[in-house]
Amino acid sequence: MKFGDLRGILQYVPQFRGRTFVIALDGAVLASSAFSDILLDLAVLRSLNIRVVLVHGAEFQIQRLAEKRGVILTSCNGIGVTDETTMEVSLDAITRVSSDIMQKLSALKIRAASANAIHAHPAGIRKGVDFGHTGEMEKIDGESIIGFLDQDILPVISPVGYHSAAGTLRLNSDAVAMETASIIDADKMIFMVRESLDPLFEKLGGRQITSAGAETFVSSQTDQADWSISKMEHAFEAAKHGIPRTHLISIEHEDALLAELFSNAGVGVMISDESYQRFREATPGDIDELMFILRRAVDSDKILRRSREELLAMLSDFILLEIDGNVVGCVAVHRGNDSSAAEIACMYVKNSHIGQGYGHLLLEEAVRKAAALGATQMFAISTQAIGFFELCGFSRKEALAEMPEARREKWETNGRNAVLLVKALD
Repeated sequence: MKFGDLRGILQYVPQFRGRTFVIALDGAVLASSAFSDILLDLAVLRSLNIRVVLVHGAEFQIQRLAEKRGVILTSCNGIGVTDETTMEVSLDAITRVSSDIMQKLSALKIRAASANAIHAHPAGIRKGVDFGHTGEMEKIDGESIIGFLDQDILPVISPVGYHSAAGTLRLNSDAVAMETASIIDADKMIFMVRESLDPLFEKLGGRQITSAGAETFVSSQTDQADWSISKMEHAFEAAKHGIPRTHLISIEHEDALLAELFSNAGVGVMISDESYQRFREATPGDIDELMFILRRAVDSDKILRRSREELLAMLSDFILLEIDGNVVGCVAVHRGNDSSAAEIACMYVKNSHIGQGYGHLLLEEAVRKAAALGATQMFAISTQAIGFFELCGFSRKEALAEMPEARREKWETNGRNAVLLVKALD
């Protein structure tokens, strides 16, 4: 970690203090070598006065135990039919998982308690099929869970429910996490999985999506058995129940939990109805931030040095990109009165956010602003981002006639030998 990264971490600490996070771990995560580190991360969150509820799955363990016993399962995820034999294997596996979690938490001196807080009823007969020991949640004892949290005890919730007549019933852990988060008014719900998120990033076109977008995504998928469908489905349901944000992260990424929570860009998928990413015009209050951002670009000879007075004079030309309320990049659009062209300048993304596509987003926003100002073409003068601009539809120009005269004079005297790139606007 770089010391500069601490600034990004520290901005979240006061935001998260006293908040409640429901963290759901798939069974495959519990069986991985990353599990011990995840428990340490939970200790870190608790040390920051973040209230944590742990919900665990057991599909992986149920499948392995069934293979060992030579049992054919009717369902292993708490959604389909659960016959007598499947219930016996499931309950054995879930009990072992819960016991292992409690033992490891005890070794870390984290006070924890198994919370049998879920009242359920049998799913019954659906379309002529008896779902056996599969249950549906009826009520969650939120007061008990909150009572544990108030005593600095970490509640551990298993994917089972209890019925006075039917006994113990198998539940789906994703549904348990969502219902638990809803009943205790959690601030975040976090799903942790073993699978790679790269295919999901590609399908979603990014790392952040609204709850409405998640609902549309689920309905558009042809393979409803895909593991990500359940997570996304319960994410948009959580939003309907007032959970502001749901995160889906993979243990493929080292330190995934902390990296997702304590950085602007994150490493997973975030489902939210809040304004997480936005563009806005710069204000006088942003001048110090701009000076800080652009100083890095000047030091690497990417842009020309500008004084505070120069920046203040052209402040209305600047567009800032914010991620979760924090400025991560900027771009300026200069539009002279004597020309049909607008210049794109001072485009820079903080080093900690390079590679996330923010440069393209800034450029697209700059093009929209230039068109709104009535420009018919844009030009950029660059020494190090030439290839980037060419990929974005700009063309090199040897003749300088397309550059406004005042700008051409400055170019000829600064000695940077920069390249002129031009793009026509529709």
